Amino acid sequence: MTTRQPSQPRQRWQILFSRGQPALRIRQADLLAEFERAFREAGLPLAKSNAQRPRPRLKFAANLPVGIELRGEVLEAYFDEMVSIGRIQAAAALLPEGIEVVDAREVWHGFPSAASQLRGAEYEISVRGGPDLTSDALRGAVVRLLAANQLPGKRRRGESERRSDAGPRDLRPLVEDAEVLDVDEEAHTARLRMVLRLDASGAGRPEDVVNALYLPLRGGPAVRTRLLFVDTPPIAR
Repeated sequence: MTTRQPSQPRQRWQILFSRGQPALRIRQADLLAEFERAFREAGLPLAKSNAQRPRPRLKFAANLPVGIELRGEVLEAYFDEMVSIGRIQAAAALLPEGIEVVDAREVWHGFPSAASQLRGAEYEISVRGGPDLTSDALRGAVVRLLAANQLPGKRRRGESERRSDAGPRDLRPLVEDAEVLDVDEEAHTARLRMVLRLDASGAGRPEDVVNALYLPLRGGPAVRTRLLFVDTPPIAR
């Protein structure tokens, strides 16, 4: 059994949280800073990294896109002393409006990090079309998308640090699943659910899937409902 070394933090927590209005525009670095502030104001003994410039040991399982509602994100936090769930909840109350801690769980030190186990994410997105938006047309488009061998697309700015990587790419490997949740033919609206890759090899985007349906649709607000893992961490089970 793996034992904790003296130099290691005393305790490890996984925190499940959501981000909604009015916090949708908070950037990842700023949100991490807000968690750090809340923990410190609550008197929690955050552990620090062993880097030349030590930083608090806080890490999100996945990158947080700006402007999208998030319902099942994971933060891992390490502490130098034992911390109770009550103290975690007290710190959660200090977070900005729109950031809510849904659950928190102490985790064994030997369990792989949530970030290392990340493989994908589930999204829901609303779409709007015209009179041609029918249940049959939309479901047929989804079937064709999933049956396609390739989905031409483009790499977006910021997805690579090398300019040589810019340009066309195949989006099909990024789409694991897609389905129609409901269609309102009178209002010309519908909702889609999709499971997209989210790991070191690439990240799928809901709007790219909507464009790949080749229907006259306008994508509305998307929601990342949960993260998916190779080996699901305790907090997400």
